[in-house]
Amino acid sequence: MPALPLTQVRAAAASALAPQADTDPPVLADIVDSITPPVLLLEWNDPWITTETIAGAAGILQATLNVICIAGRVEPGPGVDALEQMMVLVLGRLAADPATSWPLTQAQAPRRFDWAGIPYLGVRLSFQPQVIGA
Repeated sequence: MPALPLTQVRAAAASALAPQADTDPPVLADIVDSITPPVLLLEWNDPWITTETIAGAAGILQATLNVICIAGRVEPGPGVDALEQMMVLVLGRLAADPATSWPLTQAQAPRRFDWAGIPYLGVRLSFQPQVIGA
């Protein structure tokens, strides 16, 4: 699959993850100061851009984009079940994207994320699509 311009990676991911049913979580492609779960958040990760050289050929640029799945507040209940369902949705939608390859490079265990002083239960998935124009 062709590489994406760096400036289009977040929009391409947001499009692939866009809600298709009323029960699907919304996607926020920009940094925000507050959230209403369930929600999928897109953010860049470090290292932002890496180069891989294959068989002496010119380097292939890859960007590292996170999809943070936020299921709800940290409290007793079905939070981890909701996270598992959100992960299945994200992995399935990105795998089915006909325009871009989204290799998963890391999946963190469920953990606490704080937004606006409120603790939420979430998981961070990291993907490394090929990019150009970096």
